[in-house]
Amino acid sequence: MTAAITDAGFTYRGEDTPALTGIDLEITRGSMTAVLGPLGSGTSTLCRLLSGQLASRGTITGTVDLGGTVALLGDDPEAQLSGMTSHVGDETQLACRLHGLDPIDAANRARSLLGQLGIGELWGHRLATLSGGQRQLVALTRILAPGPDLIVLDQPAQSLDPQMRKRLATVLQEFCDRGGAVLITGHQTDELTRTCQEVRFLDAGRLQTATAPIRTGGVWDSLPDDAMPLPETTSRQTDAVLTVRDLTVDRGSRRILDGLHFDLRPGELTTVTGANGVGKSTLLRALLGLLDRSATVAGTISVSRLGEMNRLDTLPTHARSAHLGWVGQDPGLQLSAATVERELLHAVPLPLHRRRDRARVRNQRRSEVDAVLTATDLAQVADDHPFDLDLPRRKDVVIASALMTEATVLLLDEPTIGRDLAAMTRLNAIIESFLGRGGAVLATTHDQRWASESAHHKLRLVDGRAHRI
Repeated sequence: MTAAITDAGFTYRGEDTPALTGIDLEITRGSMTAVLGPLGSGTSTLCRLLSGQLASRGTITGTVDLGGTVALLGDDPEAQLSGMTSHVGDETQLACRLHGLDPIDAANRARSLLGQLGIGELWGHRLATLSGGQRQLVALTRILAPGPDLIVLDQPAQSLDPQMRKRLATVLQEFCDRGGAVLITGHQTDELTRTCQEVRFLDAGRLQTATAPIRTGGVWDSLPDDAMPLPETTSRQTDAVLTVRDLTVDRGSRRILDGLHFDLRPGELTTVTGANGVGKSTLLRALLGLLDRSATVAGTISVSRLGEMNRLDTLPTHARSAHLGWVGQDPGLQLSAATVERELLHAVPLPLHRRRDRARVRNQRRSEVDAVLTATDLAQVADDHPFDLDLPRRKDVVIASALMTEATVLLLDEPTIGRDLAAMTRLNAIIESFLGRGGAVLATTHDQRWASESAHHKLRLVDGRAHRI
């Protein structure tokens, strides 16, 4: 046995309601176990309980017996790396070196794991150049390399493309075959949880037996149905609200995007899929002008205004943002106010006005904020600090801020990450409302089911080129 939790519970300091109650769970060597539940059910707390991170944060009851070393990979895709290194090779060896392993042995272990995960070519790359999914795999390699007995993974697949999830499942199964054990938690079912021998369901801190795949109980099933996807709509060329022609992005001698050509039309959601590191986030950043100076961008980007197409690619980012609302993978980078309401109040400057009109203008802005809070289902958390919210709610706050700009196009980078069923329903409602007002949405995603069921048009990036699917 690798770990046994018996009648365990946990209550955070200052809280009256336990986050976990009466947890009984055995994790044996050679096994992969999944514990799934909606947001707030206690899945992340369970991970921290097993990794010994809760002793100073509240009261633990029951017993937690560990039969070996435990390694934890948390649920934040943007906070997985140590911060102590700059390159993939150094990061993946770090834990081994800190444990005193021979440098050659440490390097061999790290190189082998990177190769098994299909990213061996990243060894000499800078961490800052990696995609979110690639960074997550690098962090996973770092904790796998020393050979722990139990690996606890909180939403490990959320930033990975479907093929990479399958490859990761193979690597984890091989780890179990060598005597290790794996616990996976999350709010979604996917290719990774499908491979687990046992699936349990966590509901309000209580553990239950479940059958997979789960399509009830608040968990989102990201695996596509056999049902036919929505038919693609057709529109006249003049209906386009944004046109992209021959968009090319180079970084040094490497071509990231190669001659992309597509239109976005009012009332339509277009999804962009593709392997980790293929350039999906780069595409959105190129449209908004957010790429750094190491990137060379060519091509034309035009937006419809008053019936005419106007060039955006010649404008600075702040001018483009009047037309394009951007929501990145990490909402924390786009949040700065002390409350959700203040985030929206200051999302855009007040319009020019005379001093005597200031009260009227401010009242108008508050009315606009109230309307957006209601439309995005954020009214009940208007006075909360954005960083007190879960990741999907934080991303909804950034979407709401983009709505305040009255942009005609929303650029959403991995909007489905970390969402349970309720959060997916909320996201769909926000997008449908925006599309109903004549807006257009371009969203990157690894969620095949969401893309299949929700998108009017689907693009897949392969070797820098966009293919309609």
